[in-house]
Amino acid sequence: AGAIANGEHVDEVGGGVSQFATTTFNAAFFAGLPITTYQAHSEHFDRYPYGREATMGWEHPDLQWKNNTPYGILVDTSYTATSVTVTLWSTQYAYGEQTGQSSSHSGRCTSVTTQRTIHYTDGRTGNDTVRARYRDAGATSC
Repeated sequence: AGAIANGEHVDEVGGGVSQFATTTFNAAFFAGLPITTYQAHSEHFDRYPYGREATMGWEHPDLQWKNNTPYGILVDTSYTATSVTVTLWSTQYAYGEQTGQSSSHSGRCTSVTTQRTIHYTDGRTGNDTVRARYRDAGATSC
């Protein structure tokens, strides 16, 4: 399937893995879980939420999130010919919501910062951000 290699669109083994990575990224984002390692695509694709996505490759980039809850989490996945679904099953501990987003342009790149508020079942809240950096159309790098 399609992939990006050295700034160019190519077909390669493992292309399309980012669809699963982005879906997993968003499941962890909305579950309020810490996303410890991720990298956005080098360009934005309309099929992914702007500033809230992840790509994967061998050996890097990688996607990692952490279970910081006192409960186990079951990762349930499914797919159809046109969709991928990742569901995280557990006892409710927290949930996340996107509460803001800002972007700035520099050179041939746009940097996007997405704010998340995490709501815990004990009434606490927390905030964090995820970041993406996209190259402009026609550019092969930032």
